[in-house]
Amino acid sequence: MKKFNVAIIGAGMVADMHIEAIRKTNRADVLWLADIDKQILARKMKKFHVPYGSCDYRDILKDDNVDAVIVAVPPYLHYETALAVLGAQKHLLLEKPFVINRLQMNRLVKEVQKYKNLVVLECSARHARLQPKFSYIRKLIDDGAIGDVYHIHHNRLMRRTFIEYNPRGEWSLKQSLGGAGPVFDWGVYDLSFHLGLLRDVPKLKDIRSFIKNNIKIYSDSKIKSDIENHFAAWMEFDTGLTYYYERGSGVHCEVPNRTRIFGTKGSLCFEYCSWDSPEIEYFWVNKNRVEKRSVLKVDMAKHPGDHQANINHFLDCLDGNSKPLMPVSLAAKHLDILLKILHR
Repeated sequence: MKKFNVAIIGAGMVADMHIEAIRKTNRADVLWLADIDKQILARKMKKFHVPYGSCDYRDILKDDNVDAVIVAVPPYLHYETALAVLGAQKHLLLEKPFVINRLQMNRLVKEVQKYKNLVVLECSARHARLQPKFSYIRKLIDDGAIGDVYHIHHNRLMRRTFIEYNPRGEWSLKQSLGGAGPVFDWGVYDLSFHLGLLRDVPKLKDIRSFIKNNIKIYSDSKIKSDIENHFAAWMEFDTGLTYYYERGSGVHCEVPNRTRIFGTKGSLCFEYCSWDSPEIEYFWVNKNRVEKRSVLKVDMAKHPGDHQANINHFLDCLDGNSKPLMPVSLAAKHLDILLKILHR
């Protein structure tokens, strides 16, 4: 089995997670690290023993020893960086959201099609399709446990925003830099999970939504933001599926991350993230027409963690042992829906 040389562009918080996951695999080495901040770059290179570094990511692309590149810069830089990586004939793992507007989305999807020899993945399978709850719930649905799925209901509201989670993430407060707020931050995972349960078959037919900005009150009055804090959407698909979807970050409320999936023979209620409860409520009717409720438990013991699973999957794709769970073309389907929620 070949050991791959990986380079990472962007030395922020997410890069740390990628590096730590790569080191645990013993299947790849981090050869290069790039960041425009010299001090951060030097500190991270020392911390993780990365041999080469540059403030200009184009230096990485000139190295023929680099097999694959992880793009972990802020979203507004994804498009141009991804194009450069592809042009240098490097495999690509692209952080989410993979672009910030529709024009970039359409152009990059078209560009990726030219590089059929390269593995190109987007990261939104990380908290969704690469963890045990996803495969467990999808099998229940595939086996007919709840009949035909006709409605999905999902909501999560919280007071915290991205910048409170990542202090270097000031770009997340501006549409021109991050693209959006919770619509992009979590929407890519939510749609990856929920639509993936249905094998990505439903196609969006109609959507209505509201978005609300300027709700968050920051302790620092100098902080300015133009992203949405709260949104909800009602979606209708060509299969007859309806989907109520609500998220908020920086709202004056806390609502757990809860999904309800309704079928003609039963329903499921759960919190899909790997760090949430492993229990799934299963409501059904037995052959004697008696209404029943069971609590199912997903075995999470062997799950290596979402970030580790993401890197493992990328390396499996590089080895030719797996097909990408989130190619850019599929990520674009989800991003198209999210852009429509934003009325863009």
